[in-house]
Amino acid sequence: MKITKYLVMAIMIVSAGVTLAQPGPPPMGPEGGPMREKLRERINTMKVWKLTEEVGLTPQQSEKFFPIYNKFQKAMDDIEMKRGELVDRLESLADSQSASNKDIAEAMAAVNDIPRQMLAERDKFIKDISTILPLQQQAKLVVFEERFKQRLQEFIRDMRQDNRGGRMRDNQ
Repeated sequence: MKITKYLVMAIMIVSAGVTLAQPGPPPMGPEGGPMREKLRERINTMKVWKLTEEVGLTPQQSEKFFPIYNKFQKAMDDIEMKRGELVDRLESLADSQSASNKDIAEAMAAVNDIPRQMLAERDKFIKDISTILPLQQQAKLVVFEERFKQRLQEFIRDMRQDNRGGRMRDNQ
């Protein structure tokens, strides 16, 4: 049974990799366009499925848990977007000869405040789910999130290396 789970996960990851490797329309806009969005949806679907399985959510728990989880994920995405905008602003201020020290200090303080905001959102999320999930399931959720993030980063790194290698072979 465990082998089947990992086989299905491997197939989903490989299919996502094949999707990434396929030539498609050029990315549109800063987010990478429709191809990236489709991949993001597939990854999210796989994540929800694996999370439900790994944490052992019952249908009743899932019904209560996922609205809170989705709200948390949206808040974290918004903070990440805000971080990107703040770093861009800080970069332009740092490169500008006319930027005031006050503006730079404020931008730096805002960037440095991002981890606190993320921690506050995480604490709120844990508090909100504590009435739905017992401590053991909360622990499984934390472990799942970390492991999923690590695997996703490894997958992305591998895909980038494969793409670089493929381009290098094509050029030779």
